[in-house]
Order: sequence, then structure tokens, then C-alpha cells
Amino acid sequence: MDSEPNLNELAVVFGRVRGLLLTEQTVQHAIDLLAEAARDLIPGAVGAGVSLIHEGQRTSTGATDTLVRRADELQYELSEGPCLSAWSTASPVRTDDTLAPDQRWARWAAAAAAMSVRSCQSVPLIQGRTTIGAMKVYSTDAGAFDETTERALTRFAVPAAALLSHVQTTETPQQIRSELSAALHLRDRIGMAKGILMAQLGIDDRAAFRELVTRAEESRRSVADVALELTGGTGTPVA
Repeated sequence: MDSEPNLNELAVVFGRVRGLLLTEQTVQHAIDLLAEAARDLIPGAVGAGVSLIHEGQRTSTGATDTLVRRADELQYELSEGPCLSAWSTASPVRTDDTLAPDQRWARWAAAAAAMSVRSCQSVPLIQGRTTIGAMKVYSTDAGAFDETTERALTRFAVPAAALLSHVQTTETPQQIRSELSAALHLRDRIGMAKGILMAQLGIDDRAAFRELVTRAEESRRSVADVALELTGGTGTPVA
């Protein structure tokens, strides 16, 4: 059974936001919230960022913290890095260790390592046939990300791109509906559930993430339902 589409029900919520038109203030808020959601979704991530890119130039950007913002800025200053490569190739790009020899982006890797950034996972934001930007997570540990986290971030990027594509194509303002708040509440529930498992089983964040997935598979439920049960909630929060 392939449980990865249920790794986080946020994807369903953000998919339903497709077509909404955003004010400038709400656009920036949405980008920042998406970055926060990506950071909290991916085990091992200490920060995350979202960049909208048009013809090689950023048009909007969101970051969870100063470290991410500076690591992103370096890519544009040096014209190289995993985020730009994910956008230009429309494919996921992972950097396992910025201190390893024979770096793909030697200048960026050296600068990132000096800032204590050791690994990065970037995925493209694709809407239709257009790559509108990239989403990425960073870690201060080498080898923090793997194929599982890459697939999870890639799946999350699909509904995120559907939402963010309207930032570049529309000007008519309209507020995001309550689904975004519901999605972020669910994200918090999953984070709480991972914390409970870490305390109960004496495991780390990544192992807790996998335990949630395993329990969902065994009970044929979504990860969201398992998280709600662990944290004292009931029912399925997203229709």
C-alpha cells in the first residue's frame, strides 16, 4: 500500500485553495506559511523557504528564518545552488553534505557550509507545464534528507504550486478562506503526535514520522487520523 499521498493532509487543503485570488499582503503571508509548513513536515529540517521565479529572477520569496533567507540569497548572488537547479531542471535536487569534495555548486556549498548549512533538499514548484519556483528545506546536519523526505516534499509542492501560481497570474484581490488555517492546525497536530511518540518510544523526529506512517498503513487510516487519535482528537478534520 502506498501511503505517501496521506503523509500530510495539508496537500488536500492547499489543493482546494486553487483558484483563490490573493491580496499582496495575503500572498506574502501565504508564502511564509507554506515555508513553515514545509519545515514542520520534513523530519530533520531546521528551516525552509519558498521562491517564485520568473526568467531566472525571484518575484516573491518566503523563509522561516534568517539562515534560510541568507542561504537562498547566496544562490542568486552566485547564480548557482540547489534551489536554482530544481527550478531550471524541474526536478528534485538534494545536497547531502556541503563539506564533501567535488561539489556540484562549489562556491555556494562553501559559503553555505560557513553558515553551518550542511544539507538541503529542493523541489520544483510546477503548475501545468511551467515551473514557477522552488521549495526547499535546510539542515545543519549532513545527510539529513533521503528519498522518503524527498518524495514527501515533492508531493507537498504540488498543491502549493497550485496556490502560488495565482500570485504571478492574477491581480484581483480576495482573501484566502479558512481552509488555510485548518491546514496549519492539522500540521500542528501532526507535530504534536510526533512529539508524543518520541517521548513514549524514545525515538527521534524522523523515526516518529515513520512510526506515524506505519500505524496509518496498519490501520488503513490517514496519518492525520492517527495524529488526531494520539493527541486526543476525533474524526477526520478535512473533508
